[in-house]
Amino acid sequence: MMPPPWFISILTMILSLAPKSMSANDENASSCSARIHCGDIQDIGYPFWGLDRPESCGYPGFRLNCNDDNPEITIMSATYRVLHINTSSQLLQVARMDYTESICPTYLLNSSFNSTPFAYNRESTLDIWLFYGCQRLTDVQNNSTSTQGISSQFECTINETNIIGYYLTRNVSETSFDTVIRNTLGSCNYSVSIPVMSSEVPSLEEIGNSDILEEALSLGFELRWSANDSMCKSCEDSGGQCGHDLITAEFTCYCSDGSYPRDCRLTPQ
Repeated sequence: MMPPPWFISILTMILSLAPKSMSANDENASSCSARIHCGDIQDIGYPFWGLDRPESCGYPGFRLNCNDDNPEITIMSATYRVLHINTSSQLLQVARMDYTESICPTYLLNSSFNSTPFAYNRESTLDIWLFYGCQRLTDVQNNSTSTQGISSQFECTINETNIIGYYLTRNVSETSFDTVIRNTLGSCNYSVSIPVMSSEVPSLEEIGNSDILEEALSLGFELRWSANDSMCKSCEDSGGQCGHDLITAEFTCYCSDGSYPRDCRLTPQ
């Protein structure tokens, strides 16, 4: 026998007042309790996602992959090896994958973090510039006074073409380069900006060779991130799991009884 219309109306009203997709949020709360484990990177949660953590458990742009026990993240089309994650201070130490083993990558791409939740940690990071396809400078090593901050030349084979390169640790406007060197660097076919740890710059300037450059690039640099971290702390303190609503693009706190806009003590969404 069909229930009377008044019963259906009351049931509909009750369901509309309940937390939406309660069973789905129970599942989200359980899924988001999973942590990322890859190589030296262990027990990582929000804002990162990937592997056993669904996209709804993280923040856009924070997907981690695990390649032969090497955690990786892609930012602005460049792939970085993840060396360290400090969730308490929102610091991420990464190194460009295409420069970790060679200073002669197949594709030359600047490190850029515009329109992303990441930004350089300026307390520990400095940009250097790599120049490719340059004219040969014969007196760079013997003219350290006027060329402080520029390396001895290195050679690369890119796309079966032998080219000459240099690196620069200072803005050209801040240097005392003579006209010949300025013009030579300005006429190089390509230039790429890549951040390094500022602690590596003295060795880059004092020793100035390709081995030191490769070592500095392999050590990577630090990025700060911003991904509703204070809201996540409030959510976790209330017993919830942090996440991101893929429909509304808003922060979501997944709790056992539903999803909440900030923590499990607030009105459910």
